[in-house]
Amino acid sequence: MMSIAGLASRLYDRLAESDRCQKADVIFVLAGRESRKHFAVRLFQEGWAPTLLLSVGRFEIRRFSNLELPTSLDLLALASATEPRRRHYFVTFGSGTTSARSIALTPFGTLREILAFSEWLREKRGIRSVTMVSSGFHLKRVRMCCQRLLPNGTRLSFVAVPDEGRYLRAHWWQEPKARKLILSEVLKVVVYNLLCLSTATRMHSAASLSQGRLGAELVKLV
Repeated sequence: MMSIAGLASRLYDRLAESDRCQKADVIFVLAGRESRKHFAVRLFQEGWAPTLLLSVGRFEIRRFSNLELPTSLDLLALASATEPRRRHYFVTFGSGTTSARSIALTPFGTLREILAFSEWLREKRGIRSVTMVSSGFHLKRVRMCCQRLLPNGTRLSFVAVPDEGRYLRAHWWQEPKARKLILSEVLKVVVYNLLCLSTATRMHSAASLSQGRLGAELVKLV
């Protein structure tokens, strides 16, 4: 019979399934723990992708300058003109250039980021492969959202921040704070499964309606 430790570790592994890092067109790192950003910047500096896209939430902006970025950007000054609760940015580095754009304010942070990233990818038609970086326990939910909401044909890999999850995997069920983190993530996976299904259905319906209108206009032109 499997021990509690074994069951707990197996649950963590189900959440934290990570791929091997491989070359990609862009590295995208989700908002949250600062270790995610530091790891993604390191991958970018090592040449794993020519473009780095950072999702920066409102509570990360003051720490943004702590990152060893290829070019400087005063994100705090940029954000100062925006209402605090609307301060969430995508910051792009690549080919010696830097740019920042705000993303829409919606509920469910991870879903909002993936939908904004989906829009970003549709604008960047040359992007064919993506490395997604996040904390290990977050990857199952991220993978689920990406597979349902990102453009078809995009090659995806999901990479966990190394070392961050070793202690969690071994001890999360023993400490109240860590236990709350992992169990809440399990609940979020269930909720996000329903959200992603609903969102993907709406996106497909909207795309079909748009194509139908375009077809009707072409018929009129003919």
